[in-house]
Amino acid sequence: MKAILVCLFFLTAITAQAAQLTIPDTFEVLAVDGEKRSKSFFTRATELDLAAGQHSVQLQYREMFEDATEDDHQTVRSEPFVIMFSVSADAKLQLLHPLQADVEQAKAFATSPRVQLVDSNNQAIPVEQISQQTYEQELMSMQQQRRQQVVKKSLSDDPTEFTHQGPDNLEMMKYWWQQATDIERQEFIRYLQEEQQ
Repeated sequence: MKAILVCLFFLTAITAQAAQLTIPDTFEVLAVDGEKRSKSFFTRATELDLAAGQHSVQLQYREMFEDATEDDHQTVRSEPFVIMFSVSADAKLQLLHPLQADVEQAKAFATSPRVQLVDSNNQAIPVEQISQQTYEQELMSMQQQRRQQVVKKSLSDDPTEFTHQGPDNLEMMKYWWQQATDIERQEFIRYLQEEQQ
């Protein structure tokens, strides 16, 4: 019983350290920090628990309006877009946007949706909002720059420029020695003795 109480205490402490972002049901969360989220037909306000730091959330505006003349409805959607922001631990954030009174206002809003993040004191949080296409282009550009840096470092004549990553050679040799059979170990010892002569 004590173990369960201790676990519950730590889970509560971990949850308390996370920031929380509330997104209204007029937006669908497509991805958080590049990790796709499953879609649901029944939408409701989404609560995201976020660690302190930088985040990117991919959203899509989607609102349904009933047609007054027919027994039907019309759904208005925006193109997906991304908001990027920074949060501190324990922050309670809310995504806000202008409310749309009718289909025409919603269509106008969907062409270039603008959102705002506010904290629990209703203070605006700085947000960068870009299109999904721009976000993907920036990610591809960053990945390409990283690859070019790795290639440049690997082709450099300066051995100190290329930093070694991963386990060191001695650790790997010990690992492979432990994996080897007795016959393989004997062959390796013979090889070392021949190399010393």
